[in-house]
Amino acid sequence: MYRPILTASLIALGTPALADTITGQARVDTVTIYPGQATVSRDIVLRVPAGRHDIVVPGLPRHLDPQGLRVVAPGGVQIGAVNLAFDRLPVTPDQTSPAIQAAKAEVERLQEVLRQRDVSIAEMRLRVQAADDQIVFLQSLSQASAGETLTSSTIADIQALAQMVGSETLRVRQDAFAAEQDALAAERARQDDADALADAQQALDALLAPESDGSVLTFTLDAATAQDVTITVSTIEGFATWTPVYDVRLTTGDAPRLAVERSVVVSQVTGQDWLDVNLILSTARPEEQIAPSEVVAYPRRIISKDDLEQRRDAEVFDQAVGTLQRSVTEAPAVMAEGAAIKVTADFSGATVTYSYPGTVDIRNGVDDLRLPLDTLDFDARLWAEAAPSRDPIAYRVAEFTNTTQEILLPGQALIYTDGTMIGFAALPLLAAGADTQMGFGPLDGLRLTRVVPNRTEGDVGVFSSANQLKEAAIIEVENLTGQDWDVLLRDAVPYSEQDDLQVTVAAVPPVTRTDPDGRRGILEWDLRVPAGTKQEVRLDYTLKWPNGYVLR
Repeated sequence: MYRPILTASLIALGTPALADTITGQARVDTVTIYPGQATVSRDIVLRVPAGRHDIVVPGLPRHLDPQGLRVVAPGGVQIGAVNLAFDRLPVTPDQTSPAIQAAKAEVERLQEVLRQRDVSIAEMRLRVQAADDQIVFLQSLSQASAGETLTSSTIADIQALAQMVGSETLRVRQDAFAAEQDALAAERARQDDADALADAQQALDALLAPESDGSVLTFTLDAATAQDVTITVSTIEGFATWTPVYDVRLTTGDAPRLAVERSVVVSQVTGQDWLDVNLILSTARPEEQIAPSEVVAYPRRIISKDDLEQRRDAEVFDQAVGTLQRSVTEAPAVMAEGAAIKVTADFSGATVTYSYPGTVDIRNGVDDLRLPLDTLDFDARLWAEAAPSRDPIAYRVAEFTNTTQEILLPGQALIYTDGTMIGFAALPLLAAGADTQMGFGPLDGLRLTRVVPNRTEGDVGVFSSANQLKEAAIIEVENLTGQDWDVLLRDAVPYSEQDDLQVTVAAVPPVTRTDPDGRRGILEWDLRVPAGTKQEVRLDYTLKWPNGYVLR
């Protein structure tokens, strides 16, 4: 497939006839990661004579964005034409790092050790085979010699022959046994060598990124004097992201505290390992909309009723003809595509940037690197919340204020209470000075019941013009936890948006809040439930409506 070669002339310079070519290596120095992409800054350190030079930088990722490519040089050095080649790459010297070269050398050394071990084992097996051949020869010799001796020699000669064959056979068998033991020991040692080779190969594989064609950057450089120069190449690369994660730890007691341990998870699939790099995390979203949308005015027009009826008749006729034509030709129906939906950003505050201390390694496509940031400590207000119409027990809830001077970004949080893991929750975006509430697990000792002892519905009097529905609920909170609890009790009653449908509510004790946060029909009580006690709430509500209507 044809791939274009980018040519971006940053400074128009004539190319000298005898410009020399210098090959440099680009090392990733700093990475700034945004949600979904990254800006990668690479340094090229060169020693250049005075004059014009062609600089070749191989080994860059293949899918770089040419529009985001920037080449910056220090004072006294000018950059000319810049080319980013994806295909028909030039031949360049080996730029393998010393760590990879050392790992390859170790693999090759162990491969040679294993080969020599195999040669030695084979040699030992040959000794065993030679001993077996000697034994066969001695046995055949003794049989032939024994026949001749019986006819022409004395008993002493027979005994001497037997002794000679026996002693030689024993010696040969001992040699064969020793060679076999040596071979078995060598095979056991070979397994150690094979394991060492496997470990060395794994270490090498960990250093090597997946093979790819890559791209090659070339540019002209004009140096006023001979000098050591550092060229910075900045690229925008996709498939990189970071996500905040939290461990939120609540400590209960007389003075509840909340510790928020902040971390980030970083990953990238850019086609190249990032090793020993400076890491910057940014909340900026360069891939999203950066300017307000245009406001579009739509023209309106009027048409007479007669013209409107004629147009409708014509549209009906056209639709019928179109349906008939499609049925004859069996043409499939085609639906028009809808307008693209633009997702609104989650928040529009100032950009937050985190510079991670030290350097990190983020390998291509294999690492989800978790990096700890810090731990924030907050005062907490603690209570129990109860929804007896939905739950049989209450739940622990804590509220805290972001007293830091920065935004807490939204992310997944692992929740702990007094050192016990409770579960997962989503921490919302929390601006500086803002409050938030979070659940911290069930309170099995705060038991809830809600019963409806009676329900009546009917006429109010024989000649009444109104209908009504009455309902009573008895709610009970029982504290078996061994400690006193402030309980926020929440329940619901029907509400009306019609003047003719009237809703009246009565409660003992009285309702603390009605319609909190604008939620219609929600009632809340602030209760104090000491350990070992019960708190009862009686709730009555009545709905009235005119005769001839039905309650829905």
